[in-house]
Amino acid sequence: MSKNNNMVHSNGTSKLALLRQKRSIQKQEVDIEKAIDGFATTLDDKKMLEEIAKNSASVDLIIDRSGSMDGTASPIVTEINQFALRQAAKMYTTKLSLTLFNESVSQEFSRVDVREYIPISPWYCREGTNINDAVVAAMEASYEKRINHKLHLLITDGQNGYSLHDEYYVKELITKKQMAGEHVFLLYNKRYQGRGDAKIYAMHLGIDKNFAVNFDRNGDGIKIIFQTIEDVLDGLRMNGEISKDWARAITAHAANPLEVKAREVKYLC
Repeated sequence: MSKNNNMVHSNGTSKLALLRQKRSIQKQEVDIEKAIDGFATTLDDKKMLEEIAKNSASVDLIIDRSGSMDGTASPIVTEINQFALRQAAKMYTTKLSLTLFNESVSQEFSRVDVREYIPISPWYCREGTNINDAVVAAMEASYEKRINHKLHLLITDGQNGYSLHDEYYVKELITKKQMAGEHVFLLYNKRYQGRGDAKIYAMHLGIDKNFAVNFDRNGDGIKIIFQTIEDVLDGLRMNGEISKDWARAITAHAANPLEVKAREVKYLC
């Protein structure tokens, strides 16, 4: 009699039933661990998982913090933080890197998943423009094979000063990256008239001139840049291409910075 009592829980449920129930709960927990954006995966979700893996992306930001870029740090940091937040709300994986440069080069963080991103604070802008070493430091880093779309954004308003790496080495590196299917963009802040042009400078760096554009940092200029990059990523994920008029909003703003505004963007927090 006592033996049978050992097989029955105080609420009348058999221990075997409790064990089965426990295993069922454990199985549900395993399934939940595989959830993506709140939707539990099943065998029917295989295509969705493949789509997510295929559309993983890495965005490398290579940003000028020389003296002439004074006043840009705060809006750029605001937009980086907002960009990461909006990307984290998507079902795709996006990894973010940040390299800053003036006389020296500083890799602030590398390949951080936006879901684990910690908001950053503005930096100080001073000294010169070491573009070459910054490009090399950022772009020579190896990638995970699972990352499919690779974007590099060089944001500057000047041309290279003293660097350990010469222009030939940088041009060769950028050309190699582009031939491998990576996308390199030059966003040129033409603050001072006569300082240069994005497409001309792109030729010196080996960047495809179709991915080089002048921008105006006033008003919503910085915000429009990051909205444009989001559009570029969406286009790559949807059809594997970058629209020929990808820079239309940036160009329109540069032509009329006081009137052209960024669009309203809504996203889940």
